[in-house]
Amino acid sequence: MFIGALLGALLAACSPSSNGPPANSAGAAGQAGASAMPQAGAGASAGATAPGGSAGASGGSAGSAGTAGSAGDAGGTAGSGGVGTAGAGGCGALFCDDFEAATLGKVPGAPWTTNMSGGTIAVDATHVHSGKQAVKIAAAAATGYRSAMLNLQKTPFLPTASKVVYGRMLFWLDSAPKTSVHWTFIDAVGKVPGQAYRAYYRYGGQSPITSGTTFVGSELMANYDTPDSYATPAVGPSTDCWLHADKVVVPVGKWSCAEWKFDGVANKMQFWLDGAEVPSLAMNGMGQGCVNQSAPYTWAAPSFDRVDIGWESYQADDARNMWIDDVAIGADKLGCPQ
Repeated sequence: MFIGALLGALLAACSPSSNGPPANSAGAAGQAGASAMPQAGAGASAGATAPGGSAGASGGSAGSAGTAGSAGDAGGTAGSGGVGTAGAGGCGALFCDDFEAATLGKVPGAPWTTNMSGGTIAVDATHVHSGKQAVKIAAAAATGYRSAMLNLQKTPFLPTASKVVYGRMLFWLDSAPKTSVHWTFIDAVGKVPGQAYRAYYRYGGQSPITSGTTFVGSELMANYDTPDSYATPAVGPSTDCWLHADKVVVPVGKWSCAEWKFDGVANKMQFWLDGAEVPSLAMNGMGQGCVNQSAPYTWAAPSFDRVDIGWESYQADDARNMWIDDVAIGADKLGCPQ
């Protein structure tokens, strides 16, 4: 991870001012966002730093700072009981966790690890979907990159034998950005087969949707990025690609069910919200555009060996709180619990 003087020099070189966007990071009809400076959580190994930007597909949509891999080697103490694998405790997935056996006020234990840079993660009882506990993701107000992500990395069930990862989580988000802020709440990463670089498949959002002057919500978005391209020397292609939902926004102030499919064989992504697929977020090999590649560009899938859930964003934003419960990872579609 490149920090300190080297990164400062790099960011200064590509930003016309301390608050302005990198001069070379605008995408199609959009403007790039501020530079990101990811840092690892305590004891974690960080991904490469990403000074680029992800642009909106429509005119005037501001882009994100290019994003880095969240660190995935730090974590809390081992939990028990609430964590299940296939055939254990009635869990029909490869992995499931309702956080009931985790310690209140503490970070969930193994196999979870964390990346906490500008945020905290702890088991909490304020909002729960089932049982008495969930996990609270508290992302502090930030002027740039911040991350509070739970990681499942190189577990017995990742990568999956089929190279296809299905996931599910219940989430309760207190608020969404009202300005153009690129944020992520679900991703998976790994090395692209036959290549020396890693790639991310992500779901999150970026563009604010309004009705007249009334804010409706933050539009969901799929994102593809190759974090090793931000290293010096760069490894692999520089990408940062997007696929915006058709005005489908992330729900706030209630429990919602997010399901996803990352297909590492067919280079595809799918997303379901409260049991219904969001067709505009189905990525079939390529999206709507890329900051650093000409369209059409194939989102070459990695062998997914890590899954992250939580809240990560890449420009200045207010504090966000999210609760997560009833997480499952599988090789088939999982469905939403009642």
